[in-house]
Amino acid sequence: MHTHFMSRLQAGLLSLLVLLPMMAQADERSDFLQKVYLSFCAKHFSDYGALRASLTEQQLPKLPPQQAQHFLQGRSGDAWPVPYKGEFGQYVLVLTEGDSFCAVMARRSDAVATRQWFRQLAMAAPAPLQARALGEEQVLTPLNGEALTQSWQWATEHAPRRLQLTLTTAKDPQAAIQAMVSLSLEDR
Repeated sequence: MHTHFMSRLQAGLLSLLVLLPMMAQADERSDFLQKVYLSFCAKHFSDYGALRASLTEQQLPKLPPQQAQHFLQGRSGDAWPVPYKGEFGQYVLVLTEGDSFCAVMARRSDAVATRQWFRQLAMAAPAPLQARALGEEQVLTPLNGEALTQSWQWATEHAPRRLQLTLTTAKDPQAAIQAMVSLSLEDR
């Protein structure tokens, strides 16, 4: 994507950062998941390498590689625990190698509230991008059992790259990870 397009897209996403927190939130944990996703994955989508460098420079504690593998799901990369109310262990930020994928995982998050804000976000693609639902599917995960995955795409008709927004929510209230929301930059 050329620089002008990326800067317009970034400006559009920043306006979403201002608007979305005003939307009603049914669940505090879902609200926190949204804030972390917007603050890291959405805000820095055009340069996850710079985000990684910033997190490293701030000396934020990274999960050891063995623990990070649980969250990377077979990919190479890094994972950082995100504090919630002063405690670690509820949220994890994941950046994969290649700097084209960012995800936030929540141990606990109300599925209905999380799906609601995700859908509102996904449908609100900033101009000139167009939002398109890619569908949803029921998946069976080894760690969390049955889950629902919803995916959306933001792109222009002729852009060489597109953004894919994905949310997976577990049905089991005791699942190890109840929600994972990601943003990836993909070539057409």
